[in-house]
Amino acid sequence: MSLIEWQSLFEDVFESYPDKWALRCVYRHDSSQNRRLQNKRVMDRTGYARFHCPKCSNGWASAKAKITLYYPKYDEPIGTVLLRFYGQKCKKCDGRKLSFADPEFEVDWINLTLEKLYESIGCCFYGKQRPEKPKNDYNKVINIEGPHESKLCEACQLGRCDQMPRNKKNKT
Repeated sequence: MSLIEWQSLFEDVFESYPDKWALRCVYRHDSSQNRRLQNKRVMDRTGYARFHCPKCSNGWASAKAKITLYYPKYDEPIGTVLLRFYGQKCKKCDGRKLSFADPEFEVDWINLTLEKLYESIGCCFYGKQRPEKPKNDYNKVINIEGPHESKLCEACQLGRCDQMPRNKKNKT
């Protein structure tokens, strides 16, 4: 799904709040914006997505696709959520300095992610109670077995990947 489609789903989920909320994208090469994100609340999500190489048109799927949603802390102005996609490099093009392909998630996964964010923001800024977790919480973290090539994973390279050993992860 494109950023415009993410934004449309975001608006649908967040329309009931009294304040206007917007979803913006964090671009991987904007180092000044990336530095400012260190002071934000963070929601990391990992899920199944498709990727398409921008160079050779190779396509692949991964159950370890990653995003981060950044939202304000209590003492910051509210209204903006920043979305950071973590890409993967194409295995066929490996060895060349190529750009990362961004993940393309299913609509249902995006909606679940945005609903979780909506709940978190509701608790932080609008005094809402966290809903009780169902006994079969399918959003819980699951260790997915299978190959993971850190050299192709942008989140690994930035210390943000769930598949990295805990002692090597960045805490941002």
